[in-house]
Amino acid sequence: MRMKKGMLALEEPVKQIGAIKRRKESKKLYVDFYYFGRRITRSTELNDTPANERKVRAFLDKVMQRIEDGTFKFAEAFLGATEEEKEFFTQLEGREYRPEPHQVVFGEYVKEWMATIFPTFGSPTKRRDYREAIETRILPAFRNMTFHQITGMAVFRFTESLVWKKGIHKGKPLSTARKSNILIPFRSIWNDACDHYRWVIKSPFDNLRKRLPKTEKKEHTVIRFADWLTFLDNLEVHYRPIAELMILTGMIPSELGGLRKDDIEGNYLNVRNSYVLGVEKKSLKTAFRKRQISITEAIRKRLQELQNRPGSPYLCTMVDGSRFNSSRFCKVWKKAVDQAGIPYVTSYSARHSFAAWSLIIGVNPLRLVKLMGHASKQMVYEVYGNYVEGLEEDAENIFRYFGRDFIIPGKSKSPIPFRDSTGDSFANNLLTFGDC
Repeated sequence: MRMKKGMLALEEPVKQIGAIKRRKESKKLYVDFYYFGRRITRSTELNDTPANERKVRAFLDKVMQRIEDGTFKFAEAFLGATEEEKEFFTQLEGREYRPEPHQVVFGEYVKEWMATIFPTFGSPTKRRDYREAIETRILPAFRNMTFHQITGMAVFRFTESLVWKKGIHKGKPLSTARKSNILIPFRSIWNDACDHYRWVIKSPFDNLRKRLPKTEKKEHTVIRFADWLTFLDNLEVHYRPIAELMILTGMIPSELGGLRKDDIEGNYLNVRNSYVLGVEKKSLKTAFRKRQISITEAIRKRLQELQNRPGSPYLCTMVDGSRFNSSRFCKVWKKAVDQAGIPYVTSYSARHSFAAWSLIIGVNPLRLVKLMGHASKQMVYEVYGNYVEGLEEDAENIFRYFGRDFIIPGKSKSPIPFRDSTGDSFANNLLTFGDC
Protein backbone atom coordinates (compact mmCIF):
# COMPACT_ATOMS: atom_id res chain seq x y z
CA MET A 1 0.00 0.00 0.00
CA ARG A 2 1.34 3.44 -0.90
CA MET A 3 0.47 6.65 0.90
CA LYS A 4 -0.43 9.90 -0.75
CA LYS A 5 0.84 13.38 -0.09
CA GLY A 6 1.04 14.52 3.49
CA MET A 7 3.43 16.43 5.69
CA LEU A 8 7.13 16.14 6.41
CA ALA A 9 8.60 17.43 9.67
CA LEU A 10 12.24 17.43 10.82
CA GLU A 11 13.01 16.88 14.49
CA GLU A 12 15.68 15.29 16.68
CA PRO A 13 16.10 11.52 16.07
CA VAL A 14 14.49 9.14 18.52
CA LYS A 15 13.99 5.40 18.64
CA GLN A 16 12.90 4.20 15.18
CA ILE A 17 9.37 2.94 15.60
CA GLY A 18 6.21 3.39 13.61
CA ALA A 19 2.93 4.69 14.94
CA ILE A 20 -0.54 5.57 13.70
CA LYS A 21 -1.55 9.10 14.62
CA ARG A 22 -4.78 11.04 14.73
CA ARG A 23 -5.34 14.77 14.69
CA LYS A 24 -8.20 16.73 16.17
CA GLU A 25 -8.70 18.81 13.05
CA SER A 26 -8.74 15.82 10.70
CA LYS A 27 -10.73 12.60 10.25
CA LYS A 28 -7.81 10.93 8.48
CA LEU A 29 -5.21 8.52 9.78
CA TYR A 30 -1.53 9.50 9.79
CA VAL A 31 1.63 7.42 9.82
CA ASP A 32 4.44 8.60 12.04
CA PHE A 33 7.95 7.17 11.92
CA TYR A 34 11.64 8.08 11.72
CA TYR A 35 13.86 7.58 8.72
CA PHE A 36 17.53 8.53 8.70
CA GLY A 37 16.86 10.43 11.90
CA ARG A 38 14.11 12.52 10.30
CA ARG A 39 10.61 12.36 11.61
CA ILE A 40 8.02 11.72 8.93
CA THR A 41 4.37 12.44 9.66
CA ARG A 42 2.21 11.84 6.65
CA SER A 43 -1.51 11.59 5.98
CA THR A 44 -2.76 8.31 4.58
CA GLU A 45 -5.87 10.01 3.14
CA LEU A 46 -7.83 7.12 4.73
CA ASN A 47 -10.68 7.83 7.12
CA ASP A 48 -10.30 6.82 10.75
CA THR A 49 -12.08 3.44 10.80
CA PRO A 50 -11.04 0.10 12.35
CA ALA A 51 -10.66 -1.49 8.90
CA ASN A 52 -8.48 1.33 7.62
CA GLU A 53 -6.44 1.29 10.80
CA ARG A 54 -5.58 -2.36 10.14
CA LYS A 55 -4.53 -1.50 6.57
CA VAL A 56 -2.31 1.31 7.79
CA ARG A 57 -0.80 -0.92 10.47
CA ALA A 58 0.09 -3.55 7.89
CA PHE A 59 1.64 -0.91 5.63
CA LEU A 60 3.62 0.58 8.51
CA ASP A 61 4.91 -2.83 9.58
CA LYS A 62 6.22 -3.41 6.03
CA VAL A 63 7.86 0.02 6.05
CA MET A 64 9.62 -0.65 9.33
CA GLN A 65 10.76 -4.09 8.19
CA ARG A 66 12.19 -2.74 4.95
CA ILE A 67 13.92 0.11 6.78
CA GLU A 68 15.53 -2.49 9.04
CA ASP A 69 16.51 -4.60 6.01
CA GLY A 70 17.86 -1.58 4.15
CA THR A 71 15.50 -2.14 1.21
CA PHE A 72 13.03 0.66 1.84
CA LYS A 73 12.67 3.19 -0.97
CA PHE A 74 11.03 6.40 0.14
CA ALA A 75 10.25 7.66 -3.37
CA GLU A 76 8.36 4.47 -4.23
CA ALA A 77 6.44 4.26 -0.97
CA PHE A 78 5.32 7.90 -0.99
CA LEU A 79 4.48 8.87 -4.56
CA GLY A 80 2.74 12.03 -3.41
CA ALA A 81 5.81 13.41 -1.67
CA THR A 82 7.46 16.44 -3.21
CA GLU A 83 10.25 15.89 -5.71
CA GLU A 84 12.60 17.60 -3.26
CA GLU A 85 11.72 15.09 -0.54
CA LYS A 86 12.07 12.13 -2.89
CA GLU A 87 15.47 13.25 -4.11
CA PHE A 88 16.65 14.03 -0.58
CA PHE A 89 15.84 10.59 0.84
CA THR A 90 16.98 8.73 -2.29
CA GLN A 91 20.40 10.29 -1.90
CA LEU A 92 20.49 9.28 1.76
CA GLU A 93 19.64 5.75 0.62
CA GLY A 94 22.76 5.81 -1.52
CA ARG A 95 20.96 5.76 -4.88
CA GLU A 96 20.63 8.17 -7.77
CA TYR A 97 17.19 9.68 -7.97
CA ARG A 98 15.88 8.79 -11.40
CA PRO A 99 12.18 8.13 -11.01
CA GLU A 100 10.13 6.53 -13.73
CA PRO A 101 7.04 8.28 -15.18
CA HIS A 102 4.72 6.25 -12.94
CA GLN A 103 6.59 7.56 -9.88
CA VAL A 104 6.22 11.27 -10.58
CA VAL A 105 2.91 13.01 -9.85
CA PHE A 106 2.16 15.76 -12.35
CA GLY A 107 0.95 18.28 -9.76
CA GLU A 108 4.09 17.91 -7.68
CA TYR A 109 6.34 18.38 -10.66
CA VAL A 110 4.39 21.47 -11.73
CA LYS A 111 5.15 23.07 -8.34
CA GLU A 112 8.85 22.66 -9.02
CA TRP A 113 8.45 23.79 -12.63
CA MET A 114 6.60 26.95 -11.61
CA ALA A 115 9.37 27.79 -9.15
CA THR A 116 12.30 27.17 -11.49
CA ILE A 117 11.35 27.26 -15.18
CA PHE A 118 8.30 29.54 -15.25
CA PRO A 119 10.12 32.68 -13.94
CA THR A 120 12.60 32.47 -16.84
CA PHE A 121 9.92 33.48 -19.35
CA GLY A 122 10.60 37.13 -20.10
CA SER A 123 7.25 38.01 -21.63
CA PRO A 124 4.63 39.10 -19.07
CA THR A 125 1.91 38.20 -21.55
CA LYS A 126 3.29 34.69 -21.88
CA ARG A 127 3.53 34.28 -18.11
CA ARG A 128 -0.05 35.48 -17.69
CA ASP A 129 -1.42 33.14 -20.36
CA TYR A 130 0.60 30.16 -19.09
CA ARG A 131 -0.44 30.69 -15.48
CA GLU A 132 -4.10 31.00 -16.38
CA ALA A 133 -4.04 27.83 -18.50
CA ILE A 134 -2.12 25.85 -15.88
CA GLU A 135 -4.09 26.93 -12.82
CA THR A 136 -7.61 27.00 -14.27
CA ARG A 137 -7.49 24.23 -16.87
CA ILE A 138 -4.54 21.84 -16.73
CA LEU A 139 -3.94 21.27 -13.00
CA PRO A 140 -7.60 20.65 -12.12
CA ALA A 141 -7.63 17.80 -14.65
CA PHE A 142 -4.16 16.27 -14.16
CA ARG A 143 -2.90 17.32 -10.71
CA ASN A 144 -3.15 13.86 -9.12
CA MET A 145 -2.14 11.81 -12.16
CA THR A 146 1.35 10.44 -12.73
CA PHE A 147 3.10 11.15 -16.01
CA HIS A 148 2.55 7.50 -16.91
CA GLN A 149 -1.21 8.02 -16.66
CA ILE A 150 -1.18 11.03 -18.98
CA THR A 151 -1.76 9.30 -22.28
CA GLY A 152 -2.73 10.61 -25.67
CA MET A 153 -6.32 9.54 -25.08
CA ALA A 154 -6.35 11.29 -21.68
CA VAL A 155 -5.17 14.52 -23.29
CA PHE A 156 -7.71 14.20 -26.11
CA ARG A 157 -10.55 13.69 -23.63
CA PHE A 158 -9.27 16.75 -21.80
CA THR A 159 -9.41 18.89 -24.95
CA GLU A 160 -12.91 17.62 -25.68
CA SER A 161 -14.06 18.75 -22.23
CA LEU A 162 -12.84 22.35 -22.61
CA VAL A 163 -15.71 24.83 -22.67
CA TRP A 164 -16.25 28.51 -21.99
CA LYS A 165 -16.59 29.10 -18.26
CA LYS A 166 -18.36 32.45 -18.43
CA GLY A 167 -19.80 35.04 -20.78
CA ILE A 168 -22.38 34.65 -23.50
CA HIS A 169 -20.69 31.45 -24.73
CA LYS A 170 -20.68 29.79 -21.31
CA GLY A 171 -20.88 26.01 -21.63
CA LYS A 172 -20.02 25.98 -25.34
CA PRO A 173 -16.86 24.21 -26.59
CA LEU A 174 -13.74 26.31 -27.00
CA SER A 175 -12.41 26.81 -30.49
CA THR A 176 -9.63 24.56 -31.74
CA ALA A 177 -7.26 27.53 -31.70
CA ARG A 178 -8.04 28.23 -28.04
CA LYS A 179 -7.62 24.57 -27.14
CA SER A 180 -4.26 24.53 -28.89
CA ASN A 181 -3.15 27.58 -26.89
CA ILE A 182 -4.03 25.83 -23.62
CA LEU A 183 -1.98 22.82 -24.67
CA ILE A 184 1.16 24.92 -25.26
CA PRO A 185 2.18 25.22 -21.57
CA PHE A 186 1.02 21.61 -20.99
CA ARG A 187 3.39 20.41 -23.71
CA SER A 188 6.17 22.61 -22.35
CA ILE A 189 5.84 21.10 -18.87
CA TRP A 190 5.82 17.58 -20.33
CA ASN A 191 8.95 18.18 -22.43
CA ASP A 192 10.82 19.78 -19.51
CA ALA A 193 9.98 16.80 -17.27
CA CYS A 194 11.24 14.35 -19.91
CA ASP A 195 14.45 16.34 -20.21
CA HIS A 196 14.89 16.63 -16.45
CA TYR A 197 14.39 12.93 -15.74
CA ARG A 198 15.91 11.76 -19.05
CA TRP A 199 12.78 9.88 -20.04
CA VAL A 200 12.45 8.51 -23.53
CA ILE A 201 8.71 8.02 -23.79
CA LYS A 202 5.99 8.68 -26.33
CA SER A 203 4.48 12.11 -26.06
CA PRO A 204 0.70 12.22 -25.46
CA PHE A 205 0.60 15.21 -27.81
CA ASP A 206 1.74 13.24 -30.86
CA ASN A 207 -0.97 13.06 -33.51
CA LEU A 208 -3.32 15.12 -31.33
CA ARG A 209 -3.62 17.79 -34.00
CA LYS A 210 -5.12 15.24 -36.37
CA ARG A 211 -7.89 14.52 -33.89
CA LEU A 212 -8.84 18.13 -33.32
CA PRO A 213 -11.23 19.74 -35.80
CA LYS A 214 -9.61 22.19 -38.16
CA THR A 215 -10.17 25.85 -37.44
CA GLU A 216 -11.44 27.96 -40.27
CA LYS A 217 -9.02 30.72 -41.12
CA LYS A 218 -10.26 33.91 -39.54
CA GLU A 219 -10.80 36.77 -41.93
CA HIS A 220 -9.56 40.05 -40.54
CA THR A 221 -12.04 42.90 -40.76
CA VAL A 222 -11.14 45.96 -42.80
CA ILE A 223 -12.92 49.21 -41.95
CA ARG A 224 -14.70 51.05 -44.74
CA PHE A 225 -13.82 54.74 -44.88
CA ALA A 226 -17.31 56.08 -44.13
CA ASP A 227 -17.55 53.74 -41.13
CA TRP A 228 -14.19 55.04 -39.92
CA LEU A 229 -15.41 58.62 -39.92
CA THR A 230 -18.59 57.60 -38.11
CA PHE A 231 -16.51 55.74 -35.56
CA LEU A 232 -14.29 58.79 -34.95
CA ASP A 233 -17.36 60.96 -34.40
CA ASN A 234 -18.42 58.60 -31.59
CA LEU A 235 -14.97 58.13 -30.06
CA GLU A 236 -14.05 60.23 -27.02
CA VAL A 237 -12.23 63.34 -28.26
CA HIS A 238 -9.11 62.58 -26.23
CA TYR A 239 -8.56 59.30 -28.08
CA ARG A 240 -9.26 60.46 -31.64
CA PRO A 241 -5.66 61.41 -32.58
CA ILE A 242 -4.47 58.12 -31.06
CA ALA A 243 -6.90 56.07 -33.12
CA GLU A 244 -6.00 58.05 -36.24
CA LEU A 245 -2.30 57.48 -35.59
CA MET A 246 -3.03 53.76 -35.55
CA ILE A 247 -4.76 53.69 -38.92
CA LEU A 248 -2.21 56.07 -40.49
CA THR A 249 0.79 53.98 -39.40
CA GLY A 250 -0.35 50.41 -38.76
CA MET A 251 0.83 50.58 -35.16
CA ILE A 252 -0.87 48.47 -32.50
CA PRO A 253 -1.88 49.58 -28.97
CA SER A 254 1.14 48.01 -27.21
CA GLU A 255 3.47 49.92 -29.55
CA LEU A 256 1.59 53.16 -28.91
CA GLY A 257 2.05 52.59 -25.18
CA GLY A 258 5.81 52.42 -25.67
CA LEU A 259 6.09 55.72 -27.58
CA ARG A 260 7.80 58.64 -25.91
CA LYS A 261 7.70 62.20 -27.16
CA ASP A 262 11.43 62.07 -27.84
CA ASP A 263 10.86 59.14 -30.21
CA ILE A 264 9.93 61.82 -32.74
CA GLU A 265 13.19 62.76 -34.48
CA GLY A 266 12.93 65.11 -37.42
CA ASN A 267 10.81 63.51 -40.11
CA TYR A 268 10.70 60.09 -38.46
CA LEU A 269 8.82 58.40 -35.67
CA ASN A 270 10.93 55.66 -34.07
CA VAL A 271 9.10 52.56 -32.87
CA ARG A 272 11.50 51.05 -30.32
CA ASN A 273 9.58 49.75 -27.29
CA SER A 274 6.20 48.37 -26.30
CA TYR A 275 4.12 48.53 -23.13
CA VAL A 276 2.20 45.38 -22.21
CA LEU A 277 0.31 44.58 -18.98
CA GLY A 278 2.04 47.35 -17.08
CA VAL A 279 5.53 46.29 -18.18
CA GLU A 280 7.72 48.26 -20.57
CA LYS A 281 9.54 45.96 -22.96
CA LYS A 282 12.74 46.97 -24.71
CA SER A 283 11.84 44.61 -27.51
CA LEU A 284 8.89 44.26 -29.86
CA LYS A 285 7.02 41.23 -31.18
CA THR A 286 9.79 40.61 -33.72
CA ALA A 287 13.04 42.36 -34.56
CA PHE A 288 11.38 43.71 -37.71
CA ARG A 289 8.77 45.58 -35.66
CA LYS A 290 11.50 47.98 -34.51
CA ARG A 291 11.20 50.49 -37.32
CA GLN A 292 11.20 54.10 -38.44
CA ILE A 293 7.97 55.57 -39.74
CA SER A 294 8.22 58.48 -42.15
CA ILE A 295 6.10 61.35 -40.82
CA THR A 296 3.61 62.61 -43.38
CA GLU A 297 1.62 65.81 -43.02
CA ALA A 298 -1.39 63.79 -41.84
CA ILE A 299 0.67 61.93 -39.24
CA ARG A 300 2.45 65.10 -38.06
CA LYS A 301 -0.88 66.81 -37.43
CA ARG A 302 -1.90 64.04 -34.99
CA LEU A 303 1.57 63.88 -33.43
CA GLN A 304 1.59 67.60 -32.71
CA GLU A 305 -1.76 67.34 -30.95
CA LEU A 306 -0.39 64.52 -28.79
CA GLN A 307 2.93 66.30 -28.16
CA ASN A 308 1.14 69.41 -26.92
CA ARG A 309 -0.55 67.50 -24.12
CA PRO A 310 1.34 68.33 -20.92
CA GLY A 311 2.25 66.23 -17.92
CA SER A 312 3.75 63.09 -19.44
CA PRO A 313 6.89 62.11 -21.36
CA TYR A 314 4.78 59.54 -23.20
CA LEU A 315 3.13 60.41 -26.47
CA CYS A 316 -0.12 58.54 -25.79
CA THR A 317 -1.97 58.75 -22.49
CA MET A 318 -5.35 57.89 -21.09
CA VAL A 319 -7.89 60.62 -20.53
CA ASP A 320 -6.89 60.82 -16.83
CA GLY A 321 -3.27 61.51 -17.80
CA SER A 322 -1.98 58.05 -16.91
CA ARG A 323 0.14 56.03 -19.31
CA PHE A 324 -1.65 54.53 -22.29
CA ASN A 325 -3.26 51.21 -21.35
CA SER A 326 -4.25 48.92 -24.22
CA SER A 327 -6.86 47.00 -22.20
CA ARG A 328 -8.63 50.17 -21.09
CA PHE A 329 -8.38 51.63 -24.58
CA CYS A 330 -10.05 48.55 -26.09
CA LYS A 331 -13.08 49.20 -23.88
CA VAL A 332 -13.21 52.82 -25.06
CA TRP A 333 -12.91 51.59 -28.64
CA LYS A 334 -15.75 49.08 -28.25
CA LYS A 335 -18.00 51.73 -26.74
CA ALA A 336 -17.46 53.97 -29.76
CA VAL A 337 -18.13 51.09 -32.18
CA ASP A 338 -21.39 50.28 -30.41
CA GLN A 339 -22.51 53.90 -30.43
CA ALA A 340 -21.56 54.32 -34.10
CA GLY A 341 -23.65 51.31 -35.10
CA ILE A 342 -21.01 50.13 -37.60
CA PRO A 343 -19.99 46.48 -38.17
CA TYR A 344 -17.99 45.25 -35.19
CA VAL A 345 -14.25 45.92 -35.45
CA THR A 346 -11.52 45.68 -32.83
CA SER A 347 -8.67 48.12 -32.29
CA TYR A 348 -6.41 45.65 -34.11
CA SER A 349 -8.62 46.16 -37.17
CA ALA A 350 -6.93 49.54 -37.60
CA ARG A 351 -3.69 47.73 -38.46
CA HIS A 352 -5.39 45.50 -41.01
CA SER A 353 -7.22 48.49 -42.44
CA PHE A 354 -3.95 50.42 -42.76
CA ALA A 355 -2.55 47.57 -44.87
CA ALA A 356 -5.65 47.15 -47.04
CA TRP A 357 -6.03 50.92 -47.50
CA SER A 358 -2.37 51.20 -48.48
CA LEU A 359 -2.70 48.50 -51.09
CA ILE A 360 -5.89 49.95 -52.56
CA ILE A 361 -4.18 53.31 -53.24
CA GLY A 362 -1.18 51.67 -54.85
CA VAL A 363 1.54 51.39 -52.20
CA ASN A 364 4.20 48.93 -53.26
CA PRO A 365 3.74 45.69 -51.24
CA LEU A 366 7.49 45.51 -50.57
CA ARG A 367 7.38 48.96 -48.98
CA LEU A 368 4.29 47.98 -46.99
CA VAL A 369 6.25 45.04 -45.55
CA LYS A 370 8.73 47.49 -44.07
CA LEU A 371 6.07 49.93 -42.90
CA MET A 372 4.31 47.18 -40.93
CA GLY A 373 7.46 45.57 -39.56
CA HIS A 374 7.12 42.16 -41.20
CA ALA A 375 9.93 39.83 -42.20
CA SER A 376 8.61 39.09 -45.67
CA LYS A 377 5.84 39.97 -48.11
CA GLN A 378 4.09 36.66 -47.42
CA MET A 379 2.02 38.21 -44.61
CA VAL A 380 1.03 41.10 -46.83
CA TYR A 381 -0.35 38.81 -49.51
CA GLU A 382 -1.84 36.10 -47.29
CA VAL A 383 -3.32 38.20 -44.50
CA TYR A 384 -3.94 41.65 -45.92
CA GLY A 385 -4.18 40.99 -49.64
CA ASN A 386 -7.71 39.55 -49.74
CA TYR A 387 -10.20 41.50 -51.79
CA VAL A 388 -12.51 43.71 -49.75
CA GLU A 389 -15.87 44.26 -51.40
CA GLY A 390 -16.41 47.91 -52.22
CA LEU A 391 -13.09 49.18 -50.83
CA GLU A 392 -12.02 50.49 -54.25
CA GLU A 393 -14.91 52.97 -53.95
CA ASP A 394 -13.11 54.45 -50.94
CA ALA A 395 -9.77 54.87 -52.74
CA GLU A 396 -10.10 58.60 -53.45
CA ASN A 397 -11.06 59.42 -49.83
CA ILE A 398 -8.31 57.16 -48.45
CA PHE A 399 -5.76 58.81 -50.75
CA ARG A 400 -6.75 62.28 -49.53
CA TYR A 401 -6.82 61.10 -45.89
CA PHE A 402 -3.34 59.56 -46.03
CA GLY A 403 -1.94 62.35 -48.19
CA ARG A 404 0.12 62.36 -51.37
CA ASP A 405 3.35 62.33 -49.31
CA PHE A 406 2.40 58.90 -47.98
CA ILE A 407 2.74 57.40 -51.44
CA ILE A 408 6.21 58.92 -51.95
CA PRO A 409 7.57 60.42 -48.69
CA GLY A 410 8.77 63.99 -49.15
CA LYS A 411 6.93 64.42 -52.45
CA SER A 412 3.71 65.98 -51.20
CA LYS A 413 3.56 68.60 -53.94
CA SER A 414 4.74 66.52 -56.87
CA PRO A 415 2.11 65.14 -59.24
CA ILE A 416 2.05 61.36 -59.10
CA PRO A 417 0.51 59.24 -61.86
CA PHE A 418 -2.42 57.30 -60.44
CA ARG A 419 -3.38 53.92 -61.86
CA ASP A 420 -7.15 53.57 -61.94
CA SER A 421 -9.05 51.26 -64.24
CA THR A 422 -12.46 52.77 -63.64
CA GLY A 423 -11.84 56.01 -65.49
CA ASP A 424 -13.85 57.97 -62.92
CA SER A 425 -13.23 61.49 -61.60
CA PHE A 426 -10.64 60.21 -59.14
CA ALA A 427 -8.34 59.33 -62.03
CA ASN A 428 -9.06 62.62 -63.79
CA ASN A 429 -8.52 64.81 -60.75
CA LEU A 430 -5.40 63.16 -59.39
CA LEU A 431 -3.98 61.99 -62.68
CA THR A 432 -3.05 58.36 -62.20
CA PHE A 433 -0.45 56.90 -59.93
CA GLY A 434 1.16 53.49 -60.10
CA ASP A 435 3.11 51.29 -57.72
CA CYS A 436 5.88 53.40 -56.28
